[in-house]
Amino acid sequence: MKKLLTLFTLTTSVIFCDIGDEFVSNGKGPNELTTQEYLELVAPFIPDNPTILEAGAHGGNDTVIMGHRWPRGHLYAFEPVAKFYLNMKHELNKHKVYNVTTIKKGLFTVTGNRTFYISQNCGGASSFLQDNDMCNYNDYTVTVPCVNLDEWAEENNVESIDFMWLDMEGAEYYVLSSAPKILSTTRVILTELNFKEFRKGSTQYHTLKNFLLNQGFKLHKIWGSPYHQATGMFVRADLVNN
Repeated sequence: MKKLLTLFTLTTSVIFCDIGDEFVSNGKGPNELTTQEYLELVAPFIPDNPTILEAGAHGGNDTVIMGHRWPRGHLYAFEPVAKFYLNMKHELNKHKVYNVTTIKKGLFTVTGNRTFYISQNCGGASSFLQDNDMCNYNDYTVTVPCVNLDEWAEENNVESIDFMWLDMEGAEYYVLSSAPKILSTTRVILTELNFKEFRKGSTQYHTLKNFLLNQGFKLHKIWGSPYHQATGMFVRADLVNN
């Protein structure tokens, strides 16, 4: 009987455990997906004409794909670095994507100019946060304009955002925690998750997860490595339950 109870406990803990806890305890997760594959998992939870926010658009590859995936929707793409922003604009024009508003600004806690660290070795790893000497980013700095998300939404008459795609190299919690109004309208967030402090003060997995759980989200799926970085898909709990 004792063995049966132990087996039952172990089995139920696997069945009913939190998806993120299981991911961490296993020490491994499913491989990262393509952008198209991620979007097909997001699609059932948002309308056919969604309002989408992309933060950290970089060269615009994902921006183009999202614009084509939801031709009846509208996408707001933020990219503060001039050379990356111009690349994004070029890609959108090249692929004839016309349902995107591009914003040459970053998102952070408060509106104003802020130092931005651009990695010369990996442009996609650039951030508002300083190198923590864990990676060879080889940063140089520029000053860029940034905005608070709630303030930007109010000024631009954006009443809701159905889906957020966040690739912000550790700035995710700073942005979301300072924008409670627009966050309350969001259905799905696909975001980078950090398990190491690659940059000083970068958002860590447990911090972001616990914050979003308290805001009514559920960690629906997760991919990547619990030793380094992963991608998490957070969905409104009531949508998942239904």
